[in-house]
Amino acid sequence: MAGEMVSALVVGTRRRIVDYFTNAGATKPDAALPYAPKARLEKRLFRRMVDFGLLVEVKQGRFWLDQDRLSDFKKESLARVLGTIALAGFAAAGAMAVGG
Repeated sequence: MAGEMVSALVVGTRRRIVDYFTNAGATKPDAALPYAPKARLEKRLFRRMVDFGLLVEVKQGRFWLDQDRLSDFKKESLARVLGTIALAGFAAAGAMAVGG
């Protein structure tokens, strides 16, 4: 349950960041926009997007969205979520086995 809520928050935050750039047409280096994430989850996700190459910084604080990397980033994010859910399931099963 908690994993699903976190996943929904991450997807919603990712969508807001992506929409910010796509709606403004910042999908090429010459259209880069300033962006400063505020909330902790937004900051972490933004940093992951930059490290992944989905968001590309051209000048200090100005970024553009590389749409060619978007589907790869979504796949990577899904793999992370599924891995987290699997680990939680294994931990719960182990706890039940030890307690039972």
